[in-house]
Amino acid sequence: MKWIQDGESGEELENTEEVSMERRGFLGSVGLLGAASLGSGQPLFGSQSDNAAQSAPPFDPFEPTVGDVHRKYRTGQLTVRDVVEGYLDRIESYEEELDAIIRINPSALERADELDEALESGELAGPLHGIPLILKDNNDTADIPTTAGSVSLDHSTPPDDATIVSKMRDAGAVILAKANLSEFAFSYDSISSFGGTVKNPYDTERHAGGSSGGTGATIAANLGMMGTGTDTGGSVRVPSAACSLVGLRPTTGLISRDGIVPLSLTEDTAGPMARTVADAARFTDVMAGYDPADPETSTSVGRTPHAEGKRYTDYLRYDGLESRRIGVYRDYVGPSDDEEDSAIIEDAEAVADVFDHALEEIEAAGATVVDPVEAPSWDFVYSANVASGDEFNRDIDSYLEGLEGDAPEDLEEIAESGEFSPAICSLREREEVDEDAVDENLSYLQTLSRRDDLQEFVHSTFVDNDLDAVVYPALTQTPPHIDSDEPWGSNAQLSPALEFPSMTVPAGFTAETEMPVGIEFMTREYEEAKLFEIAYAYEQNSQARQMPDGYGSVESDVEWSQAEIEQWNESQHKNESVAELGGCEQ
Repeated sequence: MKWIQDGESGEELENTEEVSMERRGFLGSVGLLGAASLGSGQPLFGSQSDNAAQSAPPFDPFEPTVGDVHRKYRTGQLTVRDVVEGYLDRIESYEEELDAIIRINPSALERADELDEALESGELAGPLHGIPLILKDNNDTADIPTTAGSVSLDHSTPPDDATIVSKMRDAGAVILAKANLSEFAFSYDSISSFGGTVKNPYDTERHAGGSSGGTGATIAANLGMMGTGTDTGGSVRVPSAACSLVGLRPTTGLISRDGIVPLSLTEDTAGPMARTVADAARFTDVMAGYDPADPETSTSVGRTPHAEGKRYTDYLRYDGLESRRIGVYRDYVGPSDDEEDSAIIEDAEAVADVFDHALEEIEAAGATVVDPVEAPSWDFVYSANVASGDEFNRDIDSYLEGLEGDAPEDLEEIAESGEFSPAICSLREREEVDEDAVDENLSYLQTLSRRDDLQEFVHSTFVDNDLDAVVYPALTQTPPHIDSDEPWGSNAQLSPALEFPSMTVPAGFTAETEMPVGIEFMTREYEEAKLFEIAYAYEQNSQARQMPDGYGSVESDVEWSQAEIEQWNESQHKNESVAELGGCEQ
């Protein structure tokens, strides 16, 4: 087993064959790192009883990467319990102002202790050993309720983990908590009846983005190491841009959707959200791959680095932009032509200034910037975007059929209960869609057919201009203020209709409002390796991410235990539902 040190980023990466992700008990396998250590007769990790471990300061998680934490595990400077308790202290201190967490995993400390025991004997579970993760609360977990942010699913504990969650556990991760979200992933404003409104840590009077806003706010404020989002029309990339994070929407089919509460399966996918491109690549390596429970993933077979014995982390190169040709969708930059509000125009121009500076950095890193290239019109894009309302009733009913116990039987039962947020009163209209007639809906079928036309248009742009990627701002506006009618200015609907991968990376902050701006790179389907190479090179050359002010070190006198976690969880239930608040406005 060989470990390499990236001289430019300091990020520690494994340079060996992929750790097996077969479903198994992690303590039942030594793992590649452990095997290498035991074979050499040398301890892989410093003994956890060493003086260094005993005198190590408590974990204070300011922007750590997976590599940072793993180095300290190996030298005995940290235990997994240290790290988990450090994040629990931060959740306890800062959650009240963010409303980003729905539940902490009551078994997180037990899991940490198991992993520390494995460290004592030199065993490593996998590439996410001891890494605390935040799951968007539409990812099924067999040991924690999965609510999709809805009071109606308060007691819904799925029969098993989502496929991606099972892979995370097998990779050695700690499932730390479930994050708040836009209820049932309906919108960019992360508001739910269970968790309330997620606040942006860069300005708590603004939205954090959605629908994966809880994950975005949590990771940005360093309340967790990495997290999951799901993306149907931008729900990984919008909160990532709004919270100065890296967010990947992969090619549809790269990552299994099994065990994820659906919104619209034609465009649904999961994706990683992290503070660095390297961590996002590690996370993608764990989540990606064929899953018989999701037939769409069969399209990924033979089309990923894993098929050649490589990983996405192998493509993290500081010079990854050299000789690349990057096309600019200039039509997606700045205020819309019909915008008349001077404040909105000024805001969009401030975002455009940050974007144009990012283009200069891309060019300085060795790329040829082709500005502009022809972008598909938004009328064209929207005509190829499946309306989630067409598929939601069908897909959510199929999901609910697989639940047991007190879970609702179908969407009709949820609609009649009123146990959902007034922010998603459109749920009642979606329930009225005839799920058995979707495939006979002419408008729906025409939308599906236009997706091929859109792909051909974009493919032609790539070929005609010899492009490696196209780029545009993830959002043309800064995140809107809560309870305002300010626009998001999202460019995120393009890649779902294409089924192409796209990634947003922090690009900087606006001059006046000091709000994050994200730049979004898009490549063609199953070119995630190229996407990581380009994004990593941009990130390393720009160094644009900054953590939000006001989330410094914490002092906590809480002695964390399963009982303490369960008591904290009970205090989180908001119940801001239609039934509680008096109905939907007509």
